[in-house]
Amino acid sequence: MLELQNKQHLPKYSKDIPVISIIGKQNAGKTTLIQSIVPILKKKGYRVGTIKYRIPHFEIDYEGKDTYKHYQAGADVVSISSPEKLAVIKRITRNHPPIQDIVRQNYSDVDIVLVEGYKKCQYPYIEIHGNQVQMKSIHKEYQDHVKIVSKMQTGSPVPTFHKKDLNKIIKFIELNIVDWR
Repeated sequence: MLELQNKQHLPKYSKDIPVISIIGKQNAGKTTLIQSIVPILKKKGYRVGTIKYRIPHFEIDYEGKDTYKHYQAGADVVSISSPEKLAVIKRITRNHPPIQDIVRQNYSDVDIVLVEGYKKCQYPYIEIHGNQVQMKSIHKEYQDHVKIVSKMQTGSPVPTFHKKDLNKIIKFIELNIVDWR
């Protein structure tokens, strides 16, 4: 297991930031898993980024606020900052940017990025199975993934953990994170 004192294997501000996708059907527990593992990774000393990727539409600004007025006036990029936070709203004028570009441009100061809900990228992934019938793996040929299940299954060709076994999930991530880079 990578321990905190061995984190020199994970260079800060690297262009090769490890990215892990958390995939599964709607309501399978993707957000819950991310909410559970982020504090554990933080406690171990990792800087963690998350991305909710490729949702159809969202708003983080609202009418009446100055940044909203700037954006409505036509600004291509609007940001708001405080000593503790920074938010950037950017118009997309071309196709939706690839996730690699989002990570490269916005996550250079983290050790790992967890992406919720993007099934088509070739990043390692954690595939969550809720109580529904077991899904087929999204990329059968792609071996860098783990399955999280609510009812233990045997005979899986990939590592399988119960969704409440966070220590084993974290250990798996840490053991494989350098190889995934």
